[in-house]
Amino acid sequence: MADEALLRATLPGEWRVLATTFPMWLSGRRLQPRFSYEEREGSSLVLRDVVSYRTRSGATRRIVGVDRYDTGTGLFTWRGRGVLGVLTSRWRVTHVSDDRDLVVLAFAPSLVTPAGVDVIGRGDVHGADARARLGQEPGPDLTWLED
Repeated sequence: MADEALLRATLPGEWRVLATTFPMWLSGRRLQPRFSYEEREGSSLVLRDVVSYRTRSGATRRIVGVDRYDTGTGLFTWRGRGVLGVLTSRWRVTHVSDDRDLVVLAFAPSLVTPAGVDVIGRGDVHGADARARLGQEPGPDLTWLED
């Protein structure tokens, strides 16, 4: 489990989904998924969370939510905004690379998604580089989106 200070130093910014087990990223309907985390002010770790992707027609779609970190469990609880306000999911960071440009996220099942894993990267990190740096696969059904 990553500590709060490491998460505060690592997560804010723009991320690309490099690999995933999630059907929503593997169906071919939602392309080039990206995550953006922005820390909100306050003593506890709270992130504004924007997930964006491109549709097959080229339109960009966004899913906006807020993540609240629980230091006791090491879990974030995501709650959607707007019409998605009734939805929640829980996730944790299971790996952070030494340079903090590669992160593995593990998600618990929710009402609308199965449990899963995303490997996210930023900067010059791409699929082949991420695979080499992770060594062992972070999930048995992981599909690499970026090479």
